[in-house]
Amino acid sequence: MSSDATPDNNALLNVGETVGATAGKAVATAKRTAVAIGVETDKLAGAASQARSEARRVFKKAKKETKKAAKSARKVVASAKKSVKRVAQRLKRKRR
Repeated sequence: MSSDATPDNNALLNVGETVGATAGKAVATAKRTAVAIGVETDKLAGAASQARSEARRVFKKAKKETKKAAKSARKVVASAKKSVKRVAQRLKRKRR
C-alpha cells in the first residue's frame, strides 16, 4: 500500500475539502448579501458584520468537525493495526 492511499490521508483530504467548501459557502453568502443590499452603506456595514460573524461561526464548526474527523481517522487506523496484530498472533499460535 503506498503512503498516498492510507486511510489517514484519505480522511484528511476529505476534511480539507469539507473545510474549503465551507469557506466558499461563507464567502458566497457574504457576496450575495452585499449585492442584494446595493449601495446603502449602513446596511452594507451591518450585512458585512453579520456575514463576518456567520463566517466565524461556520469556520469554528468546520474546525470542530475537522478535529473530530481526524480523531476518528486515527482511531480507525489504530483499531486496524490492533486487528492485524491480533490476527498475526493467532496465526503464530496455530503454527506452533
